[in-house]
Amino acid sequence: MNPQILQPLRLPAFRRVWAGQALSAVGDGVFPVVLAAAILKHHSASDLGLVLGAESLLLVAVALLGGVLADRVRRTRAMIAADLVRMAAVVGLALGAASAPLPAAVLLAMAMGLGSGLFRPASRALLPTLAPDLLTQANALQSVTSRVAMIAGPALGGLFLAVASAEAAFWLDAVTFLASIVTLLGITDAKPARGQAEGIFAEAREGVRAVLDRPWVATIIGQGTVQLILAMAPSLVLLPIYLDAHGQLPAYGVMLGLQAGGSAVGGLLVGLRPPAKPGTVGVLGLGLLAFQLLCMLLTAPLPVLGAAMFLTGVGYALFGVLWASALQRCIPDELLGRVFAVEMLGTYALEPVGLALAPYAAHLLGLRTVLLTAIVVMAVTTVVPLLVPGVREFADPSGRDAAPAEPALSA
Repeated sequence: MNPQILQPLRLPAFRRVWAGQALSAVGDGVFPVVLAAAILKHHSASDLGLVLGAESLLLVAVALLGGVLADRVRRTRAMIAADLVRMAAVVGLALGAASAPLPAAVLLAMAMGLGSGLFRPASRALLPTLAPDLLTQANALQSVTSRVAMIAGPALGGLFLAVASAEAAFWLDAVTFLASIVTLLGITDAKPARGQAEGIFAEAREGVRAVLDRPWVATIIGQGTVQLILAMAPSLVLLPIYLDAHGQLPAYGVMLGLQAGGSAVGGLLVGLRPPAKPGTVGVLGLGLLAFQLLCMLLTAPLPVLGAAMFLTGVGYALFGVLWASALQRCIPDELLGRVFAVEMLGTYALEPVGLALAPYAAHLLGLRTVLLTAIVVMAVTTVVPLLVPGVREFADPSGRDAAPAEPALSA
């Protein structure tokens, strides 16, 4: 691994948090595999959809609340509270809730979504205080770590299902949450600076206003919404359908593995040498998805599709690292949690719609029509944002948000 990407590990506070989150990320990879197996063992496939939908719904519903909380209290404390909620939910599943009447599993899934919605804005807003002068490298390292964990986690979950039980795997996930909590307890981050106290809704509106006041930020969030519902979600849900139609469904896992591997490489690349025009690189990186869609449209040989999947992963990581680093660098600390919440809500709120409608659209209009539409969407939404001032640099053209970095913390 490139030494530059490892530089944040020299900072004790970052190193401590990174270690805990790396373990927790493995648990995050274990959870969906084991949850699906546990629910399907005792309930129907439609019941599984209800459980997963409940988790996703709560995550989106509390996103803004999570952002407000992240800008009101010490971010490590918000993360600990969120981890406690999720750990309690996983312990409930480990104690056999999946075999109980369905409402028990639904409620615990909602608790998982609640915890995730509270955790994510605080986690992303904490990073500038852990590695203020190494934001791109720190985000790149976290990206690589999470991608590796999302490869190892599902494999570990499958191993537990084969040699032990779903309940044992849930206990493992609970232990990873405990590891995250222990590492966060040792961090002494400051409470974000605030002006006059306001109500939750007023503070949430401030987060929305902070986005709208920065056209480059609003443009990228809008781009994400359009791409996710019309291209990214369809590419995800239609891939197994496409492979099955061509007798290649056994390669589905390999395709996902190649995309995850590409994401790990993309994180390494951006950590190796942060680009001078991060917006240009990030936006064009997302556009690499068009090659995967084109391969499906043209029925390319499987190795070619695999290469395109790898490129998709590279592009996703390039964008993710550069975008997160830009927001952490340019948004005032007292607004950062809310801006990340608005970004999460604006980008992902309609993802379930895209996932649900893509198969129906493919059935009614034909797979080729849906893929061609997605390619056109990717082309337009890759070019147009680059015309907006500030997008190419991922920074306000006026430089109004430039501010000196805060000193790094120690564990």
